[in-house]
Amino acid sequence: MTLYEYTQTFVPLPYKTVTSGMLMFKSIDETTQPDVERYLSDPETLAVLNRHGREGWELVSVQQINRGREQIGNQNAQGWALGYTLSTGFLFFFKRCVRIQQVE
Repeated sequence: MTLYEYTQTFVPLPYKTVTSGMLMFKSIDETTQPDVERYLSDPETLAVLNRHGREGWELVSVQQINRGREQIGNQNAQGWALGYTLSTGFLFFFKRCVRIQQVE
């Protein structure tokens, strides 16, 4: 009989930022657009996957993790609200064989 053990790890998804203002009034705000290039070129992301591979873990599944976002406003005394989801990152699920027992 083959026995397995399982583990998981979370890898965050970065978002593009925009800078506005000048000098001491400068602010950096996160957009709702994922920074895919930064995610794919991040050495930490590859290091997580390579470390699991070297330790004998097999990638079984990937689950996108989302968070809810809401915006509530009041334009000319008319209230409005908007809700949407954004991905915070990915949960990677791994398994590896622990041992094989002979069934008699």
